Amino acid sequence: MSGYINMNKKLGLLLLFPLIVTSCNTNHATFDAVKAKTDAIPYSAKYPYYRVIGSLDFNGELLNVDATFDKTPSTTKFVPYARYNEGFYCPDSSSNERSVAEKYSIDDIKVFMMGSRSYWLRAPLRINADNFYTTLTKGDTTEVNKTCAHYILEHLITSYIDEGGSTNPSTNRMYYQVTNDRIIFGGDKVHTDVRIDNYPFYPDPAEHPELDEWDAELNPLPCYKSEINVKCDIRFEYNLEGWLVRESLSSIGYDYKSSSRSQVSLVANYTYKFSD
Repeated sequence: MSGYINMNKKLGLLLLFPLIVTSCNTNHATFDAVKAKTDAIPYSAKYPYYRVIGSLDFNGELLNVDATFDKTPSTTKFVPYARYNEGFYCPDSSSNERSVAEKYSIDDIKVFMMGSRSYWLRAPLRINADNFYTTLTKGDTTEVNKTCAHYILEHLITSYIDEGGSTNPSTNRMYYQVTNDRIIFGGDKVHTDVRIDNYPFYPDPAEHPELDEWDAELNPLPCYKSEINVKCDIRFEYNLEGWLVRESLSSIGYDYKSSSRSQVSLVANYTYKFSD
């Protein structure tokens, strides 16, 4: 079932938001340890159906989502509720001296933009040895590929990491954790600037014809409706096969009983069904 429920009461939060857990600065892992784990995840041509169950508390209202993404994706246009579609997160390592714009045509860039991302924050749905951490060489300079999963996650968690002063507090750092069944990326009391995706609804033109200015074929980006500049706890959890299983963000001092517009909290849990 694909669906989106708008609720004025906060009953759903009792089930979802109290489960958000931050790192408490314990059991942190090194980048090398995480890289070793992701290097052990080989690329595999898996395109599962997936289900998203989550909640968003934003602007004093609660949105609950329970949606199944099981439609066949297209290589030329956006398909609402399409199953996993990898697009391409980074160029081939054999061509890493060329930028994405140079390597791929405009049509290919559209496919990249349609690649599956997490429901609320557009984090990669899958990480593996190919897409986790790659670099580009430009002349004598080597830099991180901005389409690789590590770069995307780091800038979702610490978008002010390159700034100075109070904008970039000492806590503004991404941490890693590795458990017996998870690879985790997060931040405690970080300062970030992110867009909440799919707010106030998932952009299905069939369900929302009022979006006449949104051309799904020419502009396959989902509908951004809210940019938030927030100090928060934020966390992305992947299983050992590289699939995102949970994303969460909660502003500092968040109280799920309150209806304050100055606070925000979100969570989404992901399950996957692998079939031919």
